Amino acid sequence: MTKPKSVRPSDLPTKRVRASDGTIIQMKVVQADSTTFAQDMLAAFRSNVRRIKTEQRKRARAEQDAAQA
Repeated sequence: MTKPKSVRPSDLPTKRVRASDGTIIQMKVVQADSTTFAQDMLAAFRSNVRRIKTEQRKRARAEQDAAQA
């Protein structure tokens, strides 16, 4: 049995879309008929979680800095 090919988030194309509130969101694009669909989905999920956590940390630091000022 062969090991599935590892897919990195940087291997996936990124698409920019405008949300209903007007903000621009970057999304990883996954092809449904890809032979590595499961690995693609996992890479996109990890990328999204990493980005969201980074944004949350930035906001928390900004709020903490504002409270101290």
